[in-house]
Amino acid sequence: MTLENESGLKTTKRTLVCKNRVLDVFMDEIHIDDKSSVKDYIVVSPRHSAANLVTGAAILPIYKGTIGLLKIHRHAVSASSWEIPRGFVDERESAAVSAMRELEEETGLICKKESFYSLGVIAPDAGILAARIQLFAALDCEISRPFTSNEPGHRELRFYTMSEMDKMIAASVIQDPSTLVAYFKHKCQPAG
Repeated sequence: MTLENESGLKTTKRTLVCKNRVLDVFMDEIHIDDKSSVKDYIVVSPRHSAANLVTGAAILPIYKGTIGLLKIHRHAVSASSWEIPRGFVDERESAAVSAMRELEEETGLICKKESFYSLGVIAPDAGILAARIQLFAALDCEISRPFTSNEPGHRELRFYTMSEMDKMIAASVIQDPSTLVAYFKHKCQPAG
């Protein structure tokens, strides 16, 4: 197997080293312009994607002028984090459908389709993840049911004003890239 892209980088060998129900982990051998090589380049690749390698969706939920954040314990960094709801795109599911599903599943919030808009995509760690996350804002959310923790690590749903969000970001209380980018992209949207 030899794959080459426009940068002159060639993948000459790909080995699946482990997988679970959502992700494949590969060890690639890559060559850069035939001058240097890396024999153990790790690539983590979600198994399902929508268009443009979008493998997940993240939603900035807005309820009565405040932003809903989940307190989630993240095992990999051994700490809790305040984040917007997000999740993987299921097989044959669009990013928008995934976002609406994840919003309701993780928070109990719902939003009308016409109050839901795209904030673009991000590549959360293009150095290792073969993935993009589609960001959305969900305006005028409503509570369809009380918050219940039905995912590992999800502890609490709380609503914050933009002023409180700004302070949390300045103090590095909010560190999640999906949350940060979605918040600032929404904040910079022109009125109307």
